[in-house]
Amino acid sequence: MAVDSTLELFTTLFGWLFYNNIWDVLVATGMVFLPFLGILLDTIIRSYAGEDAQEAGNTTLRIIEVEFFVAFFVIVIAAVPATPLNAVDLSFTPRALIGSPVQPVATVNNSRTTYGGGISFSGAPATVKVPVFWFAVMSFSSGFNRAVMESVPPTLNYRGYVDELIDAKISDPKLRHEINDFFRDCFVEARSKYLAERPTSAAITNLLNRYGVTDPDWIGSHVYQEIPGYYTVIRADSVREGYPWSALRDVEWDASNAPIYGKPFCTQWWQGIQQSILSELGDLDLLSAAAEPGWDPAPRRDAIIQMALINSPPRWTTRGYDFAYGNMVDFSVGDPGIMVSVQNAAQQGLAAYGLGKTSVSFAAYLRVFLEAAPMMQSLVLMGLYTLLPFFILLSRYKFSLLILGAMILFSVKFWTVLWFFSWWVDQNLIQALYPDPGSVTTLFSTDLTLKRIILNFLTGSLYLALPLILSLYLGLAGVRAASYLDGVTSALGRGTSGAGRIGLRLGGRFKGTKGASSKKGKSK
Repeated sequence: MAVDSTLELFTTLFGWLFYNNIWDVLVATGMVFLPFLGILLDTIIRSYAGEDAQEAGNTTLRIIEVEFFVAFFVIVIAAVPATPLNAVDLSFTPRALIGSPVQPVATVNNSRTTYGGGISFSGAPATVKVPVFWFAVMSFSSGFNRAVMESVPPTLNYRGYVDELIDAKISDPKLRHEINDFFRDCFVEARSKYLAERPTSAAITNLLNRYGVTDPDWIGSHVYQEIPGYYTVIRADSVREGYPWSALRDVEWDASNAPIYGKPFCTQWWQGIQQSILSELGDLDLLSAAAEPGWDPAPRRDAIIQMALINSPPRWTTRGYDFAYGNMVDFSVGDPGIMVSVQNAAQQGLAAYGLGKTSVSFAAYLRVFLEAAPMMQSLVLMGLYTLLPFFILLSRYKFSLLILGAMILFSVKFWTVLWFFSWWVDQNLIQALYPDPGSVTTLFSTDLTLKRIILNFLTGSLYLALPLILSLYLGLAGVRAASYLDGVTSALGRGTSGAGRIGLRLGGRFKGTKGASSKKGKSK
């Protein structure tokens, strides 16, 4: 049986485990027989209050027979745990997404999360017994959900991609320190030279047209990499591990006593840093290629690297001692100075502002809701399974209320499809409103215009409105079906006497008609 989230693998088993325990207690205490006493007393009172004294006895007996038969039938199919549900039969298959690797199937024995495995929700039963009726409802709901979602064309998770962009940062302290050194040794000098000279040439114009006019403003600038006089001639101030010593470049050392590593030119140094950053970001490069297939790969990679650098901004560092022959560099950080303190304070203030803005934004709400929704659904389902004995008991084993309960269970299970539908519409609207290559990466992730606000509001409303509409539809249908079944049960209990009275009336009418016809014949 397929479930709709990893957590549901365990809440399903525990929910039915609690159901079995509660049902056993109800049976042991005799509370399961109380509805029969209620049916008996209620039927006697209603029959004697609404019938003639001579007909009340027959009507009461007939109604009790029908009510008891229905009650026993409900107990057998919907109350007594009879059908085994094995843990090995439960599985969760994540939805395939464009641009993302196929996720393995999760099971109780291997959930691929911290659920189960002796960490949380441990001790899940290997087998639980489920009433036949509810087992059929669960199986139908799960199969129906999977069939509906599998028939929808796959799409890319644009909001997930943007969330990964927003969260992209450089966590490796060694790499961050190297970026800081590059910022100090290469970028500051190259940018100062560029701003002082303000060079203009066809080559620079072509680069600015391809990479944007802001290209000289970041450390991976293609102007500095490709135009002679910048990164092509500027070198690191200290020996960099991973860049072998070169006799043509590292002329400070005698070839007979050369170190293992040397001082690379900034172009070579940046290429190594760039590869390290892309490796640090994992699959984000592949995901961005799937999200922006028509975008030039070079500006695309620059964009995701810049996003990571924004979240992990380079900072000034003090120069350390250069132990070239020992192939080591010792960085001792001293007093940062007033300017650095001001810069760090400004960066921290802007970061705090951005965090506060994000925390109250609608996009942040959507992100939290999408993460919490499957967990909430799993816990609600566990609660429904656990409390079903009381629902069945208080319904006095009415089959009509089983239909209402089935509608509620199906409705909660179908939330998965509604949330998936809302998510699918959201991704396609993002693609429609930001169709230009690179617009999702550079605009959607930072866009605060009316278009983004409307998009967030509409798609966010779908996640809440659709489950409410479904609950209203199925609730009305369930109440109507329950009312109809109650009428059928009542007709079965009172049908014989009612039919007898109707037959007598019809017989009298036909008899009177026949007598009248005979009189007319005689008069003629």
